[in-house]
Amino acid sequence: MGKIDHSSAGALENGGIKENLSKYYAHSKLGEPSEKWHLLEDHLQSVADMAAGYARFFGAQDWASIAGRWHDLGKGTHSWQAYLRQANDVTDEFAAFYTGHPVHAIVGAQKLYDSSIEAGKLLAYCIAGHHGGLSNWNDEESLALKVRLGKTYSKIDIPITDPVFPSLPFLSEKDRFGFQLQFFVRMLFSCLVDADYLDTEASLSNEKSTWRSGYPSLLELSERFSINFNILRNKADSTTVVNQHREKVLDDCMKSAEFNPGLFSLTVPTGGGKTLASLAFALAHAKKHGKRRIIYVIPFTSIIEQNAQVFREMLGDDAILEHHCNFMVDDSDWKSLLASENWDAPIIVTTNVQFFNSFYANRTSHCRKLHNVADSIVIFDEVQAIPVEKLSPCMEVIKELSLNYGVSSVLCTATQPAIEYSEQFQSGLKGVQEIIQDVPGLFGALKRTEESFIGELSVQDVAAKLFSYEQVLCVVNTRQQALDIFNALPESDETIHLSALMYPLHRTKKLNEIRRRLEDGEPCRVISTQLIEAGVDVDFPCVFRAVAGIDSIAQAAGRCNRNGLHEKPCKVFVFNFADLPISSFIKQAAQSAEKLFDRFKGKLTSPECVREYFDDYFWKNQQRMDAEEIIKLCKTAQSGDIQFKKLADFQMINSSTIPVIVALDQNAIKLVEELKYSNYKRLVLRQLQQYTVQIHSNQLNEIKGSLELMESGILILLSEKLYSIDTGLKTSNPRGEAFIY
Repeated sequence: MGKIDHSSAGALENGGIKENLSKYYAHSKLGEPSEKWHLLEDHLQSVADMAAGYARFFGAQDWASIAGRWHDLGKGTHSWQAYLRQANDVTDEFAAFYTGHPVHAIVGAQKLYDSSIEAGKLLAYCIAGHHGGLSNWNDEESLALKVRLGKTYSKIDIPITDPVFPSLPFLSEKDRFGFQLQFFVRMLFSCLVDADYLDTEASLSNEKSTWRSGYPSLLELSERFSINFNILRNKADSTTVVNQHREKVLDDCMKSAEFNPGLFSLTVPTGGGKTLASLAFALAHAKKHGKRRIIYVIPFTSIIEQNAQVFREMLGDDAILEHHCNFMVDDSDWKSLLASENWDAPIIVTTNVQFFNSFYANRTSHCRKLHNVADSIVIFDEVQAIPVEKLSPCMEVIKELSLNYGVSSVLCTATQPAIEYSEQFQSGLKGVQEIIQDVPGLFGALKRTEESFIGELSVQDVAAKLFSYEQVLCVVNTRQQALDIFNALPESDETIHLSALMYPLHRTKKLNEIRRRLEDGEPCRVISTQLIEAGVDVDFPCVFRAVAGIDSIAQAAGRCNRNGLHEKPCKVFVFNFADLPISSFIKQAAQSAEKLFDRFKGKLTSPECVREYFDDYFWKNQQRMDAEEIIKLCKTAQSGDIQFKKLADFQMINSSTIPVIVALDQNAIKLVEELKYSNYKRLVLRQLQQYTVQIHSNQLNEIKGSLELMESGILILLSEKLYSIDTGLKTSNPRGEAFIY
């Protein structure tokens, strides 16, 4: 596929230079003579072979081979070879051709585009962007690909063979062709940039290449899981109703793992063993169908480490990669950083933000991992947490991965949203297979609560009701509401506050204290934001929940009588704040929920109620499901005129947050000191994540005078005056919902 012909390369005449390919290099090596540099021919062939190997999982190996062979042809010019030598103080026969730093990526892209304005154009995006990222085809900037392809560049001084362009390998759908085309180019781009990075790394840094090896296979992990899970089962009380139905959930998962790859849903009540059952399904499904890896996508950073720890206990430390984005640093411990660059670990635990943003990104650092999603199993935990205004772009990604990239996706939740295809929701999914054989029966058998709406209450009313219970949980929608209720209760060790303004290790200590009190029968009144609903294993005899969507109410109910230890269903009281405003987002969800309070009194968490809630909520918001008009922009790409930089405007969260390290205890202070001098900053930062609070820009402005800014850009809080052992970081405007995505 465009291989350089050595037989014709030995005696080319140009300006008195007798050419041969052993004098054309792709990269220099620091401190090494030029004869030990990375040969261009070797690099082009290696990248072509590696990229083709990656792309074979979605039938695009011939496309990737062309991209690899042509991506650095611009280095096959006298002027670029002269530049490389000049940069390394080497003088030889190329010196006369030095003209500065010539561009190289666009040269091969231009040649391919001149050969084919259709196939060549798609490859041109990848080649032209393999350093700087995918660009728009046409815009006002000079960096637009259309403009760059129209310029004149140095002629290629090495022999090349015209490529034979293959046909598109994906199953196309008329109304989705534009989306599919940009998706294909992005996946092809991923293969190219990862192959380019890895071949360059192998040539220039043997240490890095060594760090990339040594992961256990999914088959080995499946065996580890079986051993450790059986130990866990033997410790559990098999006579309880909850544990008996957890066994049934597991049994359904193992049976469904035999099904053909595709789209699956796993609808299990909270406390039904969904996390480990979904992992069991994925391991068995991977073994049956030869899938490459398992990617676990979690909505909130507040629970990513918790779930990753569960998987480590089952599978071992050497199998799991956590990848989210609290810190971005250049220096790092090799293995975690290198794996996060391209997701080549067998088990990935990541967030909705990292996953979906990457599929609309245009930067090489964000895209290079995408090809490793192909032929994998992706588990979306708490799928109902995808924001409604991002729903269409997210569903399109899930749909396309299943249709053309060999991915089995599992949509896990206790409150399955109505995400099937319909006229009102054309980005919905088709052919979703439910793993649980009898969803209504399972929910009926695990019915452990009765939910009812008790009307409007003031902050003082809520505080008074909570004080009348020995053990009770109250979940509210904002940090300010949690603070107000906490402050309205008598000061006591029995009253505990939880919010995302507390760093994770602080919250963990509080949760351990809560669990101890619950188990020992001691008084325990907890006021929390929604973070306690995100997979936190606590079991209260009574719960109060500020009005919200049915899915949120169901999650709160999942913290009540969770293990079925009470013979009768326990009470979940839903209330409205009489004197506090709520955001428009929560208000819409609450309005859809309130319609159902009377008709489904006592059974607000039933599948029927959840279905009616989402039908109404999605109908109200059908015009908002693609708030940034990403899908509309994709449709204009069907001609091949793709606006990659504009598509990269997609963000799962529009209001970004800033991490602040709270360095108040001795361990945190010690780690901060290590961070200043360590050569492995990522290793230290991983430990410091347990001391990190995410804040908004207005909060940062309020406290920045008390923060230390390190050289790496990391912010450190050292003032005890700004952090409370009861409520966490002190700001006059706590604002915001609980979750950091």
